[in-house]
Amino acid sequence: RAQPLSSSAHLVARPKHPAPIELNLGPLPVDEINRTLGHDLEPGDVIFSSAAQKHAARSHPADFPKCLPHVGGVVSRPDFLGDDFKNDGIELVSRIPALGGGLLVALLVERDENGNYNVVSCYPVGNSKIENRRQKGRLIIPKRN
Repeated sequence: RAQPLSSSAHLVARPKHPAPIELNLGPLPVDEINRTLGHDLEPGDVIFSSAAQKHAARSHPADFPKCLPHVGGVVSRPDFLGDDFKNDGIELVSRIPALGGGLLVALLVERDENGNYNVVSCYPVGNSKIENRRQKGRLIIPKRN
């Protein structure tokens, strides 16, 4: 005679993914940001914490693995800069042909206790959204030397 299944028999163990490691993405290009957006940011490195990576992966599960390899490049040399006043941050955006548009990296402008800037999230943005934000003056080409 068959035994009834226990209530937990239908649960399937999911493989555990290793926690992402904190990434130091290098120095924020504060001179360009200050010149372009009128900020007075101090030098500091950009950190993409494991918690922020988990947030971005949860928010954009299909896109995050494709975006992650490009985040450091966007931080070091963004094509566009934008102020995100309501979130006390800035947006760094670059066109990434492999993503079929661009990548937005959102950072807090308040440095942490170690003097670093922190990535809040990153996600792909379409070319039409980039152009729309440029026309409205929300994204600006960085003023470089």
